[in-house]
Amino acid sequence: MEWRGESVLTLSDLLADGLRAVCVGINPSIVSVELGHYYQGPLGQRFFARLREAGLIPAAARGSEDDVAFAAGVGFSDIVKRPTRGSKEVSAREFAHGRSLLLPKLEKHRPPLVVFAYKKTAVELFGPFPGNGFLPGRHLAHSELFVMPGPYESAATAAKTLRTLAERLA
Repeated sequence: MEWRGESVLTLSDLLADGLRAVCVGINPSIVSVELGHYYQGPLGQRFFARLREAGLIPAAARGSEDDVAFAAGVGFSDIVKRPTRGSKEVSAREFAHGRSLLLPKLEKHRPPLVVFAYKKTAVELFGPFPGNGFLPGRHLAHSELFVMPGPYESAATAAKTLRTLAERLA
């Protein structure tokens, strides 16, 4: 695809009408693009484990979690489509450009829930805020917002946050 005037190999959005949630990441990792699936690195695998823990996606074979999740009504996109080795390589201009592309996608498909894989994406969109979990009073394209616990969050803290998501989904 074209990203800010440059041709890049990236992951296609997994979006459709009728999804129950869309997971929004910062940008795809190089390994994810090489394998053709979202969240294939170690932190991404932790993200999928947490989605399973909250009951948002079913158990799946390693390497195809995004396909299984999409079939179960959970879509995927990134605010920045250019793959990198890490999010520190993403510029403020890219976040701004990505925001202008992400919002119309979410408006078009109108998922009831947007799950931010990493807090950094939500902070880029809304500015700083404390903690994670649901963001009361804030919406994106009419969607309720949930920020996943950070990948290095303690297991106890992450479990408590994920319980709030599981309770809402029940």
